[in-house]
Amino acid sequence: MTEVETKIKKAFELSDLLYFCEVERISVELKRELSKISDIHESRGIFYSGMHVKNIFERRIEAIKQLVSSRLKLDEQEINKIDDFITINISDSLFERAKQIIEGKIDNLKFEMEKFCSHFPGPDSYLGLVKSRIKDEKNKLISYAKREVDIFQKQSESNVQRDEKKEKKFIVSEIIEKIDSINLLVKENYKIKLFEIQEQKIWNNLFEPCQDEKGFVLHITALSSLIDWINIKGLKDFLKIESKNGSINYLEMFLQEKYSNYDLKIIKRLRRIFTIRKMFVHKVIQESIKAIRELNEEYPNTNYEKLWNKILLDFYLSLRQLEEILLP
Repeated sequence: MTEVETKIKKAFELSDLLYFCEVERISVELKRELSKISDIHESRGIFYSGMHVKNIFERRIEAIKQLVSSRLKLDEQEINKIDDFITINISDSLFERAKQIIEGKIDNLKFEMEKFCSHFPGPDSYLGLVKSRIKDEKNKLISYAKREVDIFQKQSESNVQRDEKKEKKFIVSEIIEKIDSINLLVKENYKIKLFEIQEQKIWNNLFEPCQDEKGFVLHITALSSLIDWINIKGLKDFLKIESKNGSINYLEMFLQEKYSNYDLKIIKRLRRIFTIRKMFVHKVIQESIKAIRELNEEYPNTNYEKLWNKILLDFYLSLRQLEEILLP
């Protein structure tokens, strides 16, 4: 049994304990109400009547609905505690557990109504009133359970999507903060800014959702611009040896001379961004395809939203490491 399966099993066990308490409460309430219904019909002289049978039947159906609702609510409550995202398998389990309650209670309803009507003169005529309704009520309850589980599944998906959007905005906000922090640290140590942001509106581009290839090209171009705006002229003054052209080359040389124990992944991630951009700005090359696959994404048939999220996180990680080595 996997870790997730163990957690689900535990969640259902906790739900069962709470459910049995609800069964006890609903059963006590039902017994009291059924007695009250019969007393009212007897006092009116209509004990042996179709109305009495109908009211008893409907009160029992109401109790079954309460039980099914409790089962669903408690299961969903406990499952929510272990995971925000509800898989199809979990949804199927939720539905099956509710369906078992429905089938068991409907069978019991049939038995109880037959027992109740057996005391009536000509019981078959009274049972005829409820037999067709039993089937209808069972179908309604099953439809209700399926609908509630589907709603729960969709809410879960919606919550995950909303959380993903919040997470993306959070990462972009963190990137802005890291660039500001890096600029302050470099200015304190070297009297220059590392990033010379030439267009503030670039942040708006990064905050926009990336949904397709067209959006991806705009996003990776904007991110590449940030890297292009590394202060080459300022870094030159601190290099003993002239670097090759290109902002990443200058940053790499600067780190080699000033912070020789820096993590090489800082530069590797930045280069990968440029490598991937090449195929969308210039032409498809094997090097770019390899860079995409390094992020465990495919080309072609690329999921551009997922690819962009990974690239954005890569850039943030490089900035965070840069900040760490610049700190006193």
